[in-house]
Amino acid sequence: MTTPRKICFIKFAFFLLLFGSLDKISYAQSSTITIWKDGAIGAIWNDSTNTVAYGKKDANGYYKIYLSDSLGGGETPLTYSGWDPNRHQWAEEWHPSGDYLFCYVEKTAYVPESGHTRIPDDAIPGYGAYTDIWLVKRDGSQAWQLTNFPNNYDNGVIHGAISRDGSKFAWSQRVMAPQLFDMNLAAGSYEMKVADVVLSPTPTLSNIQSFKPGGLEAANELESISNDLTYLTFYSTYESKNLFATPIYSLNMATGAISKLTTESFSQAPTFNPNGTKIVYMTGKDCDIFPLEIQGADWWMMNPNGSNKLRVSRLNVTNDPQSVNHYRLCGSISFTSDSTFFGGVMTNPLGLTGYTAKVRILSTIGDDQDPEFYVFPNPATNMLSVHLYNIKEEEEEIKVYNVIGKLMLTKTVTEISQIDVSTLPKGIYFISLKRKPKVCIKFIKQ
Repeated sequence: MTTPRKICFIKFAFFLLLFGSLDKISYAQSSTITIWKDGAIGAIWNDSTNTVAYGKKDANGYYKIYLSDSLGGGETPLTYSGWDPNRHQWAEEWHPSGDYLFCYVEKTAYVPESGHTRIPDDAIPGYGAYTDIWLVKRDGSQAWQLTNFPNNYDNGVIHGAISRDGSKFAWSQRVMAPQLFDMNLAAGSYEMKVADVVLSPTPTLSNIQSFKPGGLEAANELESISNDLTYLTFYSTYESKNLFATPIYSLNMATGAISKLTTESFSQAPTFNPNGTKIVYMTGKDCDIFPLEIQGADWWMMNPNGSNKLRVSRLNVTNDPQSVNHYRLCGSISFTSDSTFFGGVMTNPLGLTGYTAKVRILSTIGDDQDPEFYVFPNPATNMLSVHLYNIKEEEEEIKVYNVIGKLMLTKTVTEISQIDVSTLPKGIYFISLKRKPKVCIKFIKQ
């Protein structure tokens, strides 16, 4: 009789026979990707209220803020009576309580200036001119203007980040308009700002710190704050001097020390997962360029120190099941768990045209990939999260085997469970489910 343990062992032996040694086996990180809402851009999820905020164009071409539940239902607009309806409004970050939303709002007054004639596209979210930071209540009953930048083409704000405890808010502040023929400053020059969040008695941003890598004018776009409030993650042109070759960096906010995390292609949007053990980001690395189109970007994942880079999506791989063989730019990231996130996908290189996807990161062992059963993180050191889908019983039994087929661990789990693997020796292991005994998911114990 062929037991599940023998099946797992036979599969592992086949890998050894085929590849010769463990060092030659390449296990790719993978994912499932589904369209959550077409036309919704910049989705951000709030755990406390199970609410998603995102942007969509109105009939006049201005971006406005909408709210829905995590399934996309109950969509309602969010606005404030003091905002001009013919100006862009953008949801940037939720306060963890879910009571407030940090927003970027275009200034109302058009002021004559030398050398530039303002148009609505200047303030499109991600371009950032003529915008200020606001805080609005989730019901739109009150809002507070937190900044008042000069009303000209040189000034504005893009990309922000809030700490998981809500005590810090950070943003990239524009200090120089785009310089058309300068690859370093083609998107303008930005300084990074970090402030304490004060909600009472009147919401304000206080104790503002400024960071300008290398003391140079450059595109510096921040994305995330580490859980321990030590690091900012960002991309920059301060070394490459090229907007199409942007490494990702981490910056120690106490010392100002900067570490480069990527060197390949262009990379942006580095976002910590909720437990702070991984950074998901976008990059053009290994992306195919489709005929008559420009290079897109896929999501990858790495450790906070830049090691162990693994590909998450394959939207820009010719004839891949995730690909439509056209340009796709995987962008903004908002985690709903350590292994799932809302991700923005641009379908056009100009403007903000695209959709929001729901992405689930999976572990893989080639053909044994099973979207109903996966583990994370992989590799694991202490705790391994086991996620079950389409579970019919309240509990399920799993078994963990080593590479020679020895049973190492048996545990009863529910839909989402944590398994302590800290006592297992370092190496490769396989997990099987009682209800799916022929499927073995590989994980690595570090």
